[in-house]
Amino acid sequence: MRSRIVAVVLALAGLWGGIAPVAQAAPAPGGKDFSKPAIVILGYGLTPQGDMRPILRRRVLTGLAVAQMFPQSPIIVTGGNPKNGKTEAGTMSFLLKTLGFPADRIIKEDKANSTVQNAQFSVPLAKQAGTSGIILVTSSTHQDRADGNFVDAGGNLLATVSFPDGSPQTNIVQFVHDVLSPLVPIS
Repeated sequence: MRSRIVAVVLALAGLWGGIAPVAQAAPAPGGKDFSKPAIVILGYGLTPQGDMRPILRRRVLTGLAVAQMFPQSPIIVTGGNPKNGKTEAGTMSFLLKTLGFPADRIIKEDKANSTVQNAQFSVPLAKQAGTSGIILVTSSTHQDRADGNFVDAGGNLLATVSFPDGSPQTNIVQFVHDVLSPLVPIS
């Protein structure tokens, strides 16, 4: 199972970044438990009309791909910041359901107005759901800050999957971090 997440990250990177996926990855050390991770998808500001921006759609699709590898796991969508009566979490939840993801696996956190609050509000939800830790889904330019916020909030961060955005150099550095995060502790 642990090697599956690395394979998913590599496959996604191959699709989006032209990097060839690796056939098999090394298993994670015994300290990480991927038996029932919460997949936490971080929000991104909606348009003034309350529509999803492309970055947020990519995060949702990435989170959905990861969730397919963990059929026992919930997805936590997190983000408030209402625009035109809609929240980031609400629009993510709607898209997931539209794509056929089971509603009973979606946990909606729609109060957070920052990455710090995403972490503070989502970590307890993941623990209440009886999960073994968190797989965080965000964008590469946001990953370092998000990882730190979730660790500071007491989250058991198992891995981070980030969609490439920003400069190619940032994407490469974050891609290496993505690949290594299931294998080494994130601090």
